[in-house]
Amino acid sequence: MVALYEEPSDDGSVVLHVGFEIGEQPVVESDGVCVAALPSVKVASVIHRGALDNVVPVYEALVGWIEDSGYMISGRSRELYHEWDDANPELSITELQMPIVAQ
Repeated sequence: MVALYEEPSDDGSVVLHVGFEIGEQPVVESDGVCVAALPSVKVASVIHRGALDNVVPVYEALVGWIEDSGYMISGRSRELYHEWDDANPELSITELQMPIVAQ
């Protein structure tokens, strides 16, 4: 599963796009379902193991690496959920991605 967040609106609300790998089966757009392909972008990424409750320091470290390595963030973050465990979130594996460009 992948999650992509849009910029917050003036009222503070955020649109979240969630995607799932479905193979070659057709998907019909309907109310609340929009079929879209994510654009290919260059990213800096890091793997976070565990619950998302403690993900903020991981994002901060990723942003620090981007800045220290001569890149700039060029879009909204993406989260890819490689393993998700509702019963034991500490077993979850999430890839955090930030689109980047060279400075």
